[in-house]
Amino acid sequence: MNLEESDKFVEQQIQTEKKKKVVLFSIVLCAILIALLLIMIIYIQYQDSLKLKMYVDGKQVPIGSDLFKQEGDTTYVNIKSLSETLGYTYTKGEYKKYNEDEKSCYVKNNLEIVAMTADKKTMVKYIEVVDGAPELSKEGPYGMEMRVESQNGESNTFVLDKTIKMFDNQLYLPFEKMTDVFNVMVDTRTENRIKLYTLPTLFQNAMQVAASLEYATISGVYENIRALPYGLIVVGDNGIFGVIDNSGKEILSVKYENLEFLQNSKEFFMSAENTVGLLDKDGNTIIKPTDYDDISILDEIEQLYLVKKDNKYGVLNREGEVVLHVDYDEIGLKNIDDFEVADNDDRNLLFDKCIVVELDGAYGLYDIKGRELLKPVYEGFGCKTSETGEDSVLVVPKSVGVEGLVINFNGLYAIYDIEKETIVVPAVYSKIYSVTRAGETNYYAEFGNEQLNLKDVLKNLGTTTNDSNDQENTNEPDESNEQTGEDEGTETIIVQ
Repeated sequence: MNLEESDKFVEQQIQTEKKKKVVLFSIVLCAILIALLLIMIIYIQYQDSLKLKMYVDGKQVPIGSDLFKQEGDTTYVNIKSLSETLGYTYTKGEYKKYNEDEKSCYVKNNLEIVAMTADKKTMVKYIEVVDGAPELSKEGPYGMEMRVESQNGESNTFVLDKTIKMFDNQLYLPFEKMTDVFNVMVDTRTENRIKLYTLPTLFQNAMQVAASLEYATISGVYENIRALPYGLIVVGDNGIFGVIDNSGKEILSVKYENLEFLQNSKEFFMSAENTVGLLDKDGNTIIKPTDYDDISILDEIEQLYLVKKDNKYGVLNREGEVVLHVDYDEIGLKNIDDFEVADNDDRNLLFDKCIVVELDGAYGLYDIKGRELLKPVYEGFGCKTSETGEDSVLVVPKSVGVEGLVINFNGLYAIYDIEKETIVVPAVYSKIYSVTRAGETNYYAEFGNEQLNLKDVLKNLGTTTNDSNDQENTNEPDESNEQTGEDEGTETIIVQ
């Protein structure tokens, strides 16, 4: 190699080394940039993971600043905002009361209405099927024709552990009650991620689970579809039904002619071979299948059940124990809609503790333990008036002097004291009614043609709630006094 060639070789070596350094530098630089990029991505993902996000059926939905409120260890959800997100209609005021009460609201879709009021321990869900509701057609979101078993207007009461709240003049629902109100499954397993799944999405998933386990179908009854948000699937095969969970585990074996999910109590009514019973969501028997023709909920809070056999009715408790034997023609007050009553009074349970029974056309009263309060010998409860300016009365409030129930005996009216468990005003009055003027309600009793203020009547009888001398418990009517009105007690009643 000559000198010139040697210089070229050295030059080439130098250039090669420079290229290697450039390549190495580029590789290192790229590695650094990639590392920085990864760090940035991880940081962005981390920052993003700290942000609360909500998804409905896999699609992210916006979260307003007022959607959630925290009070102590309880998270609350803005009912109006969530209604709009889930396609429900939100209406201010009490359901069917036609007012603008800021503390009440109801939400509705094509099949049901949920009524809620701040600070109440219950909420009520009504079945209200809108004509042409898409949920009930094959073209609807379920892909198969559905049906609703409940009658229109039928209601179920849900007991609340934590009540509805008012924040900034808006109503908020406890987070854990979203499932009950809006029929959604709530997944919060991922931190700062709230995933909601609606009934149509849950139904399609349930169909796949059932098919994979070779069940012929799943129930097309809307009440049973409402079991899906709780991880329960009512499956069927050749006209008989059972229940599995989302993992395919059998909860109730496929052997029942009919199953109906009770959303408010998370229980199942069952029927098989002309018997009915009650099972819980874990498959445990609450009321054993017997020879009852029908079972329904009498009162959700007290966990009482109405049973029917051969057109006679009785009452059982949640342990299946008999509260009232199946001896009565009717249980519950059929004409309660004729009266103004407190929110906690319904046709099945008055004053939260009294059950009305009908036997051979006469009415009586029992408590929730089955203890007789009034023998079934009365014509009815409540006094109905058609006079202009007068209102019919079923219950008398404590503000009058006694917390009482108006009873009808032979066309005359008396008052039964709920606290003292005795008749404190005898059946000598032709009418008991109320009059409301300028926002003030007063109660009256009519004796002959004389209008008596009920407060004065109670005061003269010494039967107001402030009186410490309880009268003798006389649950049966004294016909001699009540019919003639000629004894000393009657004279005291009409003194003003």
